[in-house]
Amino acid sequence: MSSPQLRRRVGEVVANRALGNYRQLSVVVPTLPRRARPGQFVIAPPDASDRVLPRTWWIADERTEPGFGSTLDLVLREGGPAGVTLPEAGDSLALTGPLGRGFGLPTTPVTAVVVAQGDAGATGRWLCERLRARGSSAHLLSVAPNPEEHVDLVRARRSADGVVLVEPDSVLEALTALTSSTDAAVLYAVGPVSLSATVAGVAEQAGVVSQVTGVHLGGDDVGTDVCGHGLCGACDLPLAGQREAWLRPCADGPVVRGDLVDWEKVR
Repeated sequence: MSSPQLRRRVGEVVANRALGNYRQLSVVVPTLPRRARPGQFVIAPPDASDRVLPRTWWIADERTEPGFGSTLDLVLREGGPAGVTLPEAGDSLALTGPLGRGFGLPTTPVTAVVVAQGDAGATGRWLCERLRARGSSAHLLSVAPNPEEHVDLVRARRSADGVVLVEPDSVLEALTALTSSTDAAVLYAVGPVSLSATVAGVAEQAGVVSQVTGVHLGGDDVGTDVCGHGLCGACDLPLAGQREAWLRPCADGPVVRGDLVDWEKVR
């Protein structure tokens, strides 16, 4: 029998609204058997007849109301491939998920730094909310090449104890300083694999725990498509300290401990 998470659910798009350089889709699906967590994702069918691989999107929030269903928020980059349009309010949308292992939350209150880039910034914001609800202090490091590409900073500033904006080439320096100044006990990363490598490296140098995403989802860049089921092998990561051993984030993640991956081989 298939897992409830692997069952495709046909939902209704109830909102498609602008969010700066992004769009937020809110999709109501039948009530989920288990609540979604930051770091999980969904799969949607290909958006064009000439595409084989599905669309994969980070979940940016989830709300479940008895008798109504579960609403999943998905944040996507505005525009996208030529000729492709996003679903509008009232449209049906088939989704598989929530999939994968989400971020684990500390069992006791700690100080955490969450680093998020691009459309994954909405997931980072959601993770900060969850951390603070559990009594932890959460600082968000939002990464984008220009100011317009930070996701919904008004809500982000309400969700975190502090928000730092930084460009991609300054992440290492900014994160090192923020980790030191906040005395963070855990670092989180959601976004491109290159970002996860940087965050895992800073955590190792600081002697703290890191949880990072091991696969790039939601991007429109050529070569970033993955199947989302762990079958294509495009997201494989080499395990640290083991020769010819690999981790497949689609199936074994997407959230992994930063110290499990040999990031030098990934680079």
